Amino acid sequence: MTAALNPMPSADLAKASLDRLDAVASAMERKWGIDRLPKLVDAPLAVRFRSQAERLDEAIRSDISAAISAQAEAMLRAWNALDAAAITGGWKPLAPTIWEAVLPETGEVIAIVRDSDEAFALGHERKGAVWTLAEVAIAIEAFGDTVRATKEAFPGAEVTAVRPAGTTAKLAIGSAAPVVATERETKPARKLPARNRRNRSAGFAGLYAPLLDPRPETPSTKPPIDWERGDDIPF
Repeated sequence: MTAALNPMPSADLAKASLDRLDAVASAMERKWGIDRLPKLVDAPLAVRFRSQAERLDEAIRSDISAAISAQAEAMLRAWNALDAAAITGGWKPLAPTIWEAVLPETGEVIAIVRDSDEAFALGHERKGAVWTLAEVAIAIEAFGDTVRATKEAFPGAEVTAVRPAGTTAKLAIGSAAPVVATERETKPARKLPARNRRNRSAGFAGLYAPLLDPRPETPSTKPPIDWERGDDIPF
């Protein structure tokens, strides 16, 4: 007679559910863009989706393994429902238009895309070597007025090198005098709202819930969910 297998600890099941959910949420964000998918579906479905995200967050705060597993599985259904609704509604997933260039000093191949959604969709695949048109505009602005004036005066002139501040290397562009590239302040990487990772309870340290947007750290004013009694799940 074969001995019965020991049941898997509920905490392990909860972690596995959240790990799977994290992977699915990442895939959906790469497919549709950050926080874009709920905006493509009917309002009632978007409201249910946000409600489910809130319930998942509340379940994780409760530190009740069964509640976490149930709400994580419901959140998976929520993502799939939005995905199906967007496709039925005629919306198209992101299809980034990519321009590639080679950095002259290092030979690194970079990708240039239109916006931050497309950059995020390619970020992991390209190991971060993705730049948006807005970032390119910042770099051009950093060249200074003289470079832009030279480009205007000599159509077709090309920038072939840049002299960093404090060096003597020349910036070659048409017949312009060398220009020092001004230092530009960079912004920190954008936080990903649909994968908001916050401190969890001690029992579930290291578990993450893909949430729709950053939640305030102040306690919720809504009545607590009675996980023992059970409540309706939006999905």
